[in-house]
Order: sequence, then structure tokens, then C-alpha cells
Amino acid sequence: MQATGAGAAPAGTVLDEAQDLAAAVARVAAHPGPAEITIGADRPVGSRMGSVVRRHAKQQLSAAGADPLLLRAPVAVDDDIPDEGVIAAVDDALDLCRGVGSGMLVLALGGVAHRGRQRQRLFSMLAALAEAASDRGVRLMVQNATEVDEVGMLLVLLDREFEQGTLEVTSPDVTSLAWDVSRSRAAGQSDEDAWAVVRRAARRAPVLVRGLRAADDEALLGELPEYRECRAAGSVLTVPTPDSQMIK
Repeated sequence: MQATGAGAAPAGTVLDEAQDLAAAVARVAAHPGPAEITIGADRPVGSRMGSVVRRHAKQQLSAAGADPLLLRAPVAVDDDIPDEGVIAAVDDALDLCRGVGSGMLVLALGGVAHRGRQRQRLFSMLAALAEAASDRGVRLMVQNATEVDEVGMLLVLLDREFEQGTLEVTSPDVTSLAWDVSRSRAAGQSDEDAWAVVRRAARRAPVLVRGLRAADDEALLGELPEYRECRAAGSVLTVPTPDSQMIK
């Protein structure tokens, strides 16, 4: 369970550096709570892991206190590769989520003006990924590249497609928002303005808050009463991020 009192450090951690499973288990044991792990060959969770290794990783991380366990896709939606490559990589990541018992996959928008992908094309890709996530029983947590409004608008469009019956997902909350505080601040967005968007997203599905240090979380608890309430209710999950990884 996450600590929710003012002045208390948020539980959990981000594991985005090269390391083996033993090192990851030790890190989680020292920081139990929500754990976000980036997928990779040199990481504790990789797409080429066999089923036995996946079950072993699931057991070890769960026993260490990774609750919940979130995986981070190895690509961003606007990586400089063909659309099919992005979709295939995320599809593999969704399969890996099931193998290690993760119910959430973090997917970044990236942050380089979508590398020439027009908004409709970007939305179409995200809709296809949402349908793939729904098939696997995994929630897709879409992370902002700049201001959180960019993700908020995509979620509105996905909800509209669901209501019109053109998005084949089990429920709208198969997608949600991952608020990277360091990125919205770097884009010049105030925490209050960002929270206005995140708060609305938290009403439809749990949201993830990353890109923050313990001091940042303490400040949000003091400045945003509803943030405190959402943290206590479990509709906001936080994963404190080391300084060296504040913008990822």
C-alpha cells in the first residue's frame, strides 16, 4: 500500500536501467509498492523470456513487494520506425504483461512532434493498440510527452469511438493516463493545470503519476487536496523516479 500522509515518501519505484532480475528484486524489496519496469534484453523483464522464466520473474517480483507491477513498452508511439513496427513491439509487450502478471503497460507518446505522424494517424494507432490491450486484459497507460492535455484529448476520442461502437474494447477504462510530472513541467504547464486533466482521467480509470521525486509528491499532496484524496482512494498510483531518469 502506498503511503498517503503529507511528508511521507511515495511507495514504489521506477526500474529503467540495465540490471538483472536479482538486482531488480532487491530494489523492489527496498521500495515496495507500484513498480514500473522497462522491457529490454538487458532488463529484468524481456520479450524473449520463455514461459518458465516469465513465471519465475512474476513470483520473485511479487514476493519482493511489486504491487502492482507495471511494464513499460520498449518503444514510444512516435518512435522513428514504421507504424507496423510500433504496433508489433507493443503487441509483444502486451503478451509479456500476461506472462509476468502485469495488468498495466505504460506507453509513451515520445515527444518529437510525433515524427511526422498526423493526429488522426496517431489516434488510429492508439485505437488499434487499445483493442489489442483489451484482448489481453491489460490496461494501456498513455504517458504525456509534453502537456497532459495531449493524452486527455486522445482519451476523449477513444471514449467517443467506444460510445459509437467503433472501438472493440471491453470497456473504456482499458486505456488511461500516465502523468509524467517532469515532462509537463518542462513544457511550462503548471501542476494545477495538469492536475485538472489528470483528475478527470482518474474518474474513469486509475492513473499513474511518474517523473517525480519524493519532494515533488509531498508538494502535490500539500497543494492539491484532491490529489491526496485520489492517492488515498487508489485512483492515483505513484512511482517515484530517480533524478537520473526524470525525463524518460
